Amino acid sequence: MTTDDIAFSPAQVFALLQAGRHAHVEALSRMRLARVPDDVAARTLYAMSVQLQGRLREAVEAWRDLTRQRPSVAEYWNNLANTLRDVGEFSAAADAYRRALELAPGDAGVLLNLGFLEMEAGKITVAREHLLAAVRADPDLIDARLYGARACYECGDHALAQDLVRPWRQWLALRDEQRIELGSLLTLLGDNADGETVLLDALRRTPDETRVLASLVCLYERLNRLEEARAWLARLTSVENASDAASRQEVISAQIAIASRDADPARMRELVERLVPLTEPEHRRAGLYFALGKVCDRHRDASGAMAAFTQAHACQLLLAEQLVPHLLAPGSTALPTAAVHLSMDEFRNWSDASPPPVEESPIFIVGFPRSGTTMLEQMFDAHPGLRSMDERVYINDTIALLSPFGLRYPHDLGELTPPQLDHLRRSYWALVAKTVQLEPGQRLVDKNPLNMLRLPMILRLFPNARIVLALRHPCDVLLSCYMQHFRSPNFMVMCSTLERLARSYVAAMESWIHHAELMKPALLVSRYEDLLADFSGNVERVGAFLGLGDATPLLSFHEHARNKGFISTPSYTQVIEPPNRRAVDRWRRYQAPLETVRPILQPVLEHWRYEW
Repeated sequence: MTTDDIAFSPAQVFALLQAGRHAHVEALSRMRLARVPDDVAARTLYAMSVQLQGRLREAVEAWRDLTRQRPSVAEYWNNLANTLRDVGEFSAAADAYRRALELAPGDAGVLLNLGFLEMEAGKITVAREHLLAAVRADPDLIDARLYGARACYECGDHALAQDLVRPWRQWLALRDEQRIELGSLLTLLGDNADGETVLLDALRRTPDETRVLASLVCLYERLNRLEEARAWLARLTSVENASDAASRQEVISAQIAIASRDADPARMRELVERLVPLTEPEHRRAGLYFALGKVCDRHRDASGAMAAFTQAHACQLLLAEQLVPHLLAPGSTALPTAAVHLSMDEFRNWSDASPPPVEESPIFIVGFPRSGTTMLEQMFDAHPGLRSMDERVYINDTIALLSPFGLRYPHDLGELTPPQLDHLRRSYWALVAKTVQLEPGQRLVDKNPLNMLRLPMILRLFPNARIVLALRHPCDVLLSCYMQHFRSPNFMVMCSTLERLARSYVAAMESWIHHAELMKPALLVSRYEDLLADFSGNVERVGAFLGLGDATPLLSFHEHARNKGFISTPSYTQVIEPPNRRAVDRWRRYQAPLETVRPILQPVLEHWRYEW
């Protein structure tokens, strides 16, 4: 078929394009353009054919010609932008996408493409806004939901990420790359059973897909199923045989997941150094340096560990600058709630005619992060009469419900009426019901470390609640926080330097000490060091405080935790082990860098009678 013997039919030629006959379409288009240079359909098909053949520079010029011929057609600007993005001209691509949006405001496809561009450029907050706008424009656009969820996850907004992928069971005929992205996202968001199912389904469809195998390695490592993780790692191709940079990145990431458990620092450093150049934008390198630092620490290489953690925080701050620039301003604080104190006069104003009894109140585990709260939670959860729900922010969510009443937290808690209190309690329990279903007679364990800043709300709702404060040497707490790859933007900033961390720790402790002395809750202080020094004796003490009767199930919490599989906090590798003292006084290996914050910590050290 040539243009000499039949009329040029764009529909017929487009069918050839769909059939993969790209070179044939190019030839037909060229012949048509030789006879009719201004034929827009022929130029469009020519641009598509050379683009599909990988001749991107020619495609750029072809789409640019079309934007000159028909400057009011948004599709041409969008296609030009896509091709410019492919050749690495990101600024010009962004301009072309914005022009397409001016011509077609709210076009979901253009918003999606602009979101992809900004993600590649490392502008994660801008990318998130474009991707969320694409979802609003077309709620059924799966790519917008998937990559919008990915952007939300990177920004620390796990709740919105979960909302975006919630309808995934209704998504039909997913492409392979969409299925892989979905499986990876579900595991990152803690939906491990479904994530595993989706990834295994993807593997059946694409048996040698590097990203699927690498995702399974990381998933099983995260679930403490190390034999399975190593088995999947053995199926991965070598780095040298990986087909492209993205595949090499996946292979090394899987190797790092396993190496973080058992490699020596030299091997870990080698892997990290190989992966850093492949990891863009730079803020995504933070996790690599955190992993390296932990391996160095495990092998008592304190200087190597601190060097790695310093690099990790520098990378993470590049993201924090996008997410929470106000927290980096002089005088700002990552824990503003810590500065707000309830007064004695405000507390005296409280009344509650019918507070819930202790048996119908949650057990709250609080304490600054990395103080041993996860260990306590797993201990309690091992008892059949108690049920934990991992780390939730439901008390904080309930505080937000004061605003419609026109009340300030914590100052106006005394003005709550009985119906308002009942409403807040029902709201709290409704949130809990979305996470766990309590059996008859079971008591809820609500573990959230920074609920230590929300003691007034806890006691306003549940005056008879039992509260356990996890306490640990402040220097070990600071060091452990500094070593963690936190996703929360506030925590990124709070933990970015030892000084910021120390000031936040002291502010949180001052808030706790003030409110605990004012309100005198039913409180047990659990010192991490004492708990490990006499574990069985302290289990009896905890059991008596909680009224458990038989507290022996708490003794085997590590076996219970191992059987649970997924544990959402950074301690997931520790709480599956029997109690041990390896992390006690770890800070002494880092005494020199911690010396700079000693004056800040001194009042808290003295209050809790900890030695320097």
